[in-house]
Amino acid sequence: MFNESGGLIHYRYGLLLPIPQPNQAYDPKLWGDAYFSVGTSWADVRVKVQFHDGTKWLPAEDWDVNHGSGRYAKKLPQGIQKIHVGRVKRSSSDVVDDNPVGWLLEYVQA
Repeated sequence: MFNESGGLIHYRYGLLLPIPQPNQAYDPKLWGDAYFSVGTSWADVRVKVQFHDGTKWLPAEDWDVNHGSGRYAKKLPQGIQKIHVGRVKRSSSDVVDDNPVGWLLEYVQA
């Protein structure tokens, strides 16, 4: 989890997902496009999402996930190998740190 300024509260609150690479350059027939989605119930939340391309971590993004809307989804760039996800406090008064957030990783057959 991260505080409202983006500082890490503790690494144990983060989730690291090693994944098969989407759109692998050496054999695009093996894996097609990939999409990463998050969703929530009961309360709006903010998550920090960061992707690793096998060489470096790309800049982190804050995603505001609304419980009354559909899932929040993003197509993954080619070559992504890891995804890091953590909750972010929306403000210093944000106490909704135990609301569930679910994730989904989808691959479209090439």
